[in-house]
Amino acid sequence: MENFGLLNLENKEYFERELMSLISSLIDWKIDNSIVRRSNDRHEIIEIAPLPKSGQRLNDSIRYILNTIDRNINFSSNKFMGFPDAGNSLAGLAAAIIEVFLQQNLINKDICSPMGSEIEAEVIIWLRQILGYSFDDKIYDVTKLGGAVTTGGVMSNTYALMAAKRKYPNKRIVILPDNIGHYSLSYATEWLNLGVEVIYCKTEKYKINQSELSKLLQKYGENVLFIGVYACDSMTSTCEDLEGIYKIVNNYSTDIWLHADACHGFVLVFSEHYKNRIEYLKYFDSCTMDPHKVLWIPYTLSIILMKNTDDFASLSRSNALIMDDPLSFGKTTPFIGSKSYDSLKLWMVMKTLGTQKIGEMVESRIENAKKFYNILSENNAFIMANTDILFSVIFQYTPRLDISINQMNTLNRKIYDKMLLDGKFYFHGFEINVNGVNRFVLRYNSGNINITEVELEDAVKYIEKIGKEVSNEQN
Repeated sequence: MENFGLLNLENKEYFERELMSLISSLIDWKIDNSIVRRSNDRHEIIEIAPLPKSGQRLNDSIRYILNTIDRNINFSSNKFMGFPDAGNSLAGLAAAIIEVFLQQNLINKDICSPMGSEIEAEVIIWLRQILGYSFDDKIYDVTKLGGAVTTGGVMSNTYALMAAKRKYPNKRIVILPDNIGHYSLSYATEWLNLGVEVIYCKTEKYKINQSELSKLLQKYGENVLFIGVYACDSMTSTCEDLEGIYKIVNNYSTDIWLHADACHGFVLVFSEHYKNRIEYLKYFDSCTMDPHKVLWIPYTLSIILMKNTDDFASLSRSNALIMDDPLSFGKTTPFIGSKSYDSLKLWMVMKTLGTQKIGEMVESRIENAKKFYNILSENNAFIMANTDILFSVIFQYTPRLDISINQMNTLNRKIYDKMLLDGKFYFHGFEINVNGVNRFVLRYNSGNINITEVELEDAVKYIEKIGKEVSNEQN
């Protein structure tokens, strides 16, 4: 029989050898802390290779990927300190491999994913339970789960806005925080074309200004459909005063959808020390979570939960061809037809670590951020722009305090650009309003708790070194 590159008994041993060798090389790359990416590898255009007509051997294709692997960003490197998406959980990585080989489609339970549908239901219920939402331990219809696993934060936030509009079809005002807003909430309002108008509420110290929120509620009255807040925001990891927001909104009206984007902050619920920060999430109409950001899980995995399971059920649809089954997830996931088994990654992490160990790991991550803040605070070459430290530290390098804001912003942009070219370390960089002034800041936010204090110190020395180089070039 001609070999068309499909797995069978004849090529089983060959494929095993290739796969084991490949996995070994990938593990070596994941734990390589020497760089984040190949240096001088930024390109203005994408050049398309010729269409492959004759093909090549599998190991030639694998060799090409491995020979160019440093062109990828190593989120697991101890020198990658800009985002929390470390993706280095043993259980999560193992589950990602299992998911690919199992080839389950969660659109339908009986004929496509009998066990996978049960696993997905479990993780949704576990998260409802730990968050404080009501839950059942026996599920007869997935529309009553009160949540869904989605592709990412944009999709999860989109579901929340859709449910709000179904519940309050005649309302049109959406209130979101200014300055600290993440694109996922604003994209949801733009793409859905629901005829809503977004009003941005002023923030103070990266939280909603509650007196300004009260004014907006008075101004727009019964037209207010949806209020979205962050727990924690994606820039500074500042956790919103959820209790204060809830009480203001609830005292004004109980017919406003209150939503929390907790894609970064929901993990605080695992920590005995920090869970009080998000205790009031259980009173919000909906909450989004991104385990791929904060639970060391390979991409992608996001979750939307709704307090009232009937609100979630309002999004469901049925189709006799493949989804006419009360336990099939295809009816509860708008915009998603064929559905990957991503929930297995979260299930494996929670089953393997348990909630107590996850809480300890979350606290270790916060301690690392505080260590980094303390290292910066002892160095006069840096100024920090946030003080309520959970996961993030935003900062600027300054050779002296008498330079203008514009000069400082230009300097830090150039530091960021040079860092991207070097490929040795990575901190995120963006513009944010700090006490009424727009600043271009660098941001530490690492989910990788393998990072040591020595490596944090080395990273600061690196930023200071290239800061001096760039500063001398400007002068």
